[in-house]
Amino acid sequence: MRSRLDRSSRVWLLLGEFAEVRGLEERVVSALHDVATSGRVRRTRYERAEGLGLRRAQRDLRDLAAAGVLTPVGRTRARFCTAGPAFPARTPLPLADSYTR
Repeated sequence: MRSRLDRSSRVWLLLGEFAEVRGLEERVVSALHDVATSGRVRRTRYERAEGLGLRRAQRDLRDLAAAGVLTPVGRTRARFCTAGPAFPARTPLPLADSYTR
């Protein structure tokens, strides 16, 4: 479990640096972290994690998709985003689930 937490922290730091270099808002790091650790992010999860309104969360994810950082999959309620072509390649994907080993 400790190894998993350490790895998650390293991923968070890498994504924070990536966001800073790209001029992205700091809040989007949580969405990027979800993609790096679980392979996807849903708007509702991002919205709750950052305490955002619906429209702000939608705009953030749409802007990340327009920049090529995320790729939207699906439509309306079933929609989620995965890593896009501009997602940082050196981010370890995904974190292993220590309970399934």
